[in-house]
Amino acid sequence: MTLFKNFVISAACVFTWFVIHLNTSYSQTDFSEQTLASDILTEDKYQPGSGLPVGKIQLVWGEAFVFHRDPTVAYRVQTGLPVYAGDIIRTRASSWVQCRLVDGSQISIASESELAVGRSICSSARKMCNSSLSLKQGDARFKLNPPDELVSYEFKIQADFAAATAAAADFVMTATADVTEFVALDKSRIEVTSPSQPEEITFLSEFQKTSFFDNTITPAVETVSREEIETILAEFYPVPPSSLFADSLRSDPAAENPESQLLDE
Repeated sequence: MTLFKNFVISAACVFTWFVIHLNTSYSQTDFSEQTLASDILTEDKYQPGSGLPVGKIQLVWGEAFVFHRDPTVAYRVQTGLPVYAGDIIRTRASSWVQCRLVDGSQISIASESELAVGRSICSSARKMCNSSLSLKQGDARFKLNPPDELVSYEFKIQADFAAATAAAADFVMTATADVTEFVALDKSRIEVTSPSQPEEITFLSEFQKTSFFDNTITPAVETVSREEIETILAEFYPVPPSSLFADSLRSDPAAENPESQLLDE
């Protein structure tokens, strides 16, 4: 009886281990698809969006997806792919994407983030550029350096609780279900407003931050320490920057001179 009992216990343990191991392997294999909604189709062959491109993917680390105007079809982000008005870029955990728009702005999207590109229009005849984006969730860095010859330049990025407008600036934005936060970096000045009180403008200068919650009217402006800045910027480089640029140049020589790829409408 004792031998039979031990046999049953051993068999049960082996079966339990097998079931756990099988489920774990299955989860790891299909993890990429499970992070997307069940009704979303992942296409391996990239299809362009509608209209002319408004930017280009410069660097990719890890796995990320781009959606055109059809929210049920996702394409894997790759270096060199064009970006279109209406595109949504979504990064996975431990992934990172950098793109450049036709207005010259450089955007770095941190892991587990989602950015929607509304429009980015430039006209050499009228000497103007106008861009509008939306950070749905996560973190993104925006480096704006408009050409000196432009007469008019506007870059606007919004989230649930606030929106920022800037010209020459370098800043980081965070969007969650509870708060929208802005951190102005070196030599920057941005204007921040809330949808509920658009006439109330909060100005941020370099190394300052502010946070907007639901129904925030006049947010506090705080100074950001160098240590905090370093921690914030570390989110945008999951590997040494030199490795990212080396991989990009090998796969896409045009990334060495991204300005040559910008469109002029």
